[in-house]
Amino acid sequence: MKIHIIGCSGSGKTYLANALSKKYNISHFDLDDIQWDNNAKEYGKKRTLDERKALLQEILYNNDEWIIEGVYYAWVQQSFDEADKIYVLDMPGYLYKK
Repeated sequence: MKIHIIGCSGSGKTYLANALSKKYNISHFDLDDIQWDNNAKEYGKKRTLDERKALLQEILYNNDEWIIEGVYYAWVQQSFDEADKIYVLDMPGYLYKK
């Protein structure tokens, strides 16, 4: 099973991904771990588009099943194309503003 979860910050993407990962024993990948270079000396350094695409392709090609979650859209089209299921988490505006 290949699942892509997208939604705004605080909508429950990670919670749902973790729950599905445990239930189906499928690896869960957070797109923030691809977007941001956590090994960089400076905080908040983004990886280049080419680096992000390469890391995403590595996940897609090295895993028969996966759960990918994050707020990103533009550079992750390939995971949407390959997903068996796509969950879009939407929050009412009044909750998001709080």
